Amino acid sequence: MEKAKIIKRYQNRKLYDTDASCYVTLDEIAEMIQQGEEVTVVDNRNQKDITAATLTQIIFEKQKRSEAPIPISTLRHIIQQGDGSFSSFLSKSGDGNQLDLIETLESQVKDLSVKLSDLEQKAGMVPGKEAHAVKTAEV
Repeated sequence: MEKAKIIKRYQNRKLYDTDASCYVTLDEIAEMIQQGEEVTVVDNRNQKDITAATLTQIIFEKQKRSEAPIPISTLRHIIQQGDGSFSSFLSKSGDGNQLDLIETLESQVKDLSVKLSDLEQKAGMVPGKEAHAVKTAEV
């Protein structure tokens, strides 16, 4: 098992990668995680593990920039589930399996979208031009 990369968070909110000896951003930490690296974030002052809070902040920042934000109903449901924490929501809604299900469904939707586009191209149809094709055939 690979040793986790240690990121220190200083009081000024700067994040320091102890392996690379440089400051990093939340986006860079997100990239590390996307590449499969194990990352642990600790508060430099008291050495407390703040990885969960940092990853939650990364999700929050990504959602602010996203064109497909988390639905309001889901956010309300998270808040209504006890203490309002995401971990509480996940534990009460199936041990975190919902995230796996969501990822699987998103992947399947993408695959189906690609297959649909391929079928439309093979059939000579482009979305939005079906009506034009029918009118042309009638003339």
